[in-house]
Amino acid sequence: MARQTLNRGTAANDGTGDTLRQAAQKINENFSELYTSIGGDSATTSVILTAAGAVFEGAAVNTHQTTLVAVEPTADNNVYIPNDGGTLILDSCAQTLTNKTILSPSLTTPSIKDTDSSHSYNFVVSNLAANRNVTLPLLTTNDTFVFANHSQTISNKTLITPVLTNPKIGGMSGGSVLLDSASNEYIKFIKIGNAINHVTITNSATNNSPSIDVEGGDTNISLELKSKGTGGVVVKNKLVLEKGTDVSATEAVDLTEPLTVFNSGSLISPTLADGTIQGETKYFSNIAAGEARLTTGNTSNIYGVANNGHVSFGQGDGAILVWNSTASKWFFVSNNGTTIG
Repeated sequence: MARQTLNRGTAANDGTGDTLRQAAQKINENFSELYTSIGGDSATTSVILTAAGAVFEGAAVNTHQTTLVAVEPTADNNVYIPNDGGTLILDSCAQTLTNKTILSPSLTTPSIKDTDSSHSYNFVVSNLAANRNVTLPLLTTNDTFVFANHSQTISNKTLITPVLTNPKIGGMSGGSVLLDSASNEYIKFIKIGNAINHVTITNSATNNSPSIDVEGGDTNISLELKSKGTGGVVVKNKLVLEKGTDVSATEAVDLTEPLTVFNSGSLISPTLADGTIQGETKYFSNIAAGEARLTTGNTSNIYGVANNGHVSFGQGDGAILVWNSTASKWFFVSNNGTTIG
């Protein structure tokens, strides 16, 4: 109801205490102060103190109220309201916070808006078996996180026992290099446009040899080893020539094998085709009692041997021939006991 002011009357008595007029004035002043403290002359929009707490009555009386309730305390507590204007923060209310410092927060699926607030970065975690610490590096300048599936260029990283699947090495002018711990070059890789051939390095099991092979789109491709300047290709251990099945019949010599061994108890006449690469070298030896006549077919492709001629290998005889593409002939560079027929 509205505040009611007592009527003091128009005359005072002569008592030793307050007159009725003075008393009425004090009563009115007290009520004025109480009404002012709870919101004005009308109690319908004021604060009501109840056993539940402080009730803030809305403009529509008895429709909705806000009750400020204190949880049953177990100790004396002080609640400080900062010296500022603003809105109270509630745990389940959607609110935008500014200028807040949060110490030791516990976050569940935090979300960070992008620049125009149209989308968000949602941080999703896995179920841990124990607490884990994620330590951020001590940055000396601005930097960017590195992600597993995002295409990024990273620098100044030391990878310990990395597992690489189809890594791409490239990007440097003049070739890309692998460096040692002192930044000295180990291996340099040169990129060739539209490359279709490559080198494959294969390890091995017990009692087998690792290998370096040429693979790719072409059928017949050489593997090149090149020294620098007047240096040479140095073989620091045994030099072993690959040998296939011994030749024991009249058949074509396999040009893919550097060493051909004749092994027949009777006369055989293997044929030798033209070489395919300048400097191609073939080694021959006969380990059996049967003569091996290395024939040239209908062309004289061995220097000094006429058409349909041959080079005769007796037991223990051997020779080394080198192909010269300019002359289209095999030339003897070593001969042990063979004869020309």
